[in-house]
Amino acid sequence: MAVVKKEHPAIVFFSGGTALNGVAAELAKVNPDCAYIITTFDSGGSSAALREVFDMPAVGDVRNRLLALADIDNPEKVNIVELLKTHLPRYADRTALYGQLSHLANGSHALMDGFSEIVRKILSDRFALFIELAGDSFDPVNASLGNILLAAGFMAHQRILAPPIAQLSHLIGVRGIVRAATVDNGHLAVRLANGEILAGQHLFTGKEVEPISVPIDGMWICAGVDDPWPRPVHASSLAINLVHGADMIVYPMGSFYSSLLAAISPQGLGLAVSMNPCPKIFIPNMGFDPELIGHNINLQVERLLEVMRMDNSAYLNSEEVLNYVLIDSENGTYQEEPDLDALEKLPLKVIDRKLVSDDSEGLVDPRLLAPVLMELVPGNK
Repeated sequence: MAVVKKEHPAIVFFSGGTALNGVAAELAKVNPDCAYIITTFDSGGSSAALREVFDMPAVGDVRNRLLALADIDNPEKVNIVELLKTHLPRYADRTALYGQLSHLANGSHALMDGFSEIVRKILSDRFALFIELAGDSFDPVNASLGNILLAAGFMAHQRILAPPIAQLSHLIGVRGIVRAATVDNGHLAVRLANGEILAGQHLFTGKEVEPISVPIDGMWICAGVDDPWPRPVHASSLAINLVHGADMIVYPMGSFYSSLLAAISPQGLGLAVSMNPCPKIFIPNMGFDPELIGHNINLQVERLLEVMRMDNSAYLNSEEVLNYVLIDSENGTYQEEPDLDALEKLPLKVIDRKLVSDDSEGLVDPRLLAPVLMELVPGNK
């Protein structure tokens, strides 16, 4: 049987928050076959109210990645993106906020201007369904309209997230593939080095409450913010299929525990990664991440391997899930100074490239990282 040559290499990223959005947007210009496996465990922000009402996975990170990959050359798609980016006012009474949702549901809201009749009907029907299902139990203060549409689609498709992701991807011309890491509902819990346990991602990311001052000593998936006991959460079959078909797998920069490790934690992903012989690359964070207090790159590698090997630690070798660490030792600003000699002793290869520009303030410049990644894919010239 003849082998069909791919037009673009399939690069798969495990990711969550906004740190990778710039790189995703750059890669979308040259490789629409990049794929992103996104964590769904956020317990704060606009996602928290939706999760409480519908007992569903968090969709904020999914929405953010879809927006980063949208076709911004198409005027109607840009208008849809603006709607998806919009949050209802933070300071308004409940009646006024539900009034705005009602205008969206009947298509009369100003944000619906410029849409075709088909697009307006699709979106207004979703808003109408949301109002019907949420009733009086949802607090609309500062609610994300994009999250609301994904939640309504989730409920409309028998509590499955893939169909509404696919629908929004089509509506805004997403140049890439976005999948949730799991179809199960769960939250993140961490144990700090002083023994304290925090259940709920919002408690340790430093975005909604004061940043933690004690190093994280472990993380797991739990049932809820009031229940820190571990619970099994399985990887989605769509995410596993992406891993099996990858030409390269990337563990990119981003909040280390709540973005990267959260995305690889669902059961089955470690085994799937180990079965694919393609290269696997880790790109450590630059700048400050409260989740990385006391973590040098060596410890980050150790923690990443611990999570990946949880699927089958007796038979899953480190070399099967991680081969390279990509750094910029000359220009990068790392929270803990990299120990290159110690890194070189690990069973992996360190790739040292220019990833930081004069304009990126010590952080990764997406315009430099994107071509480096394309270059590192085997057989891609």
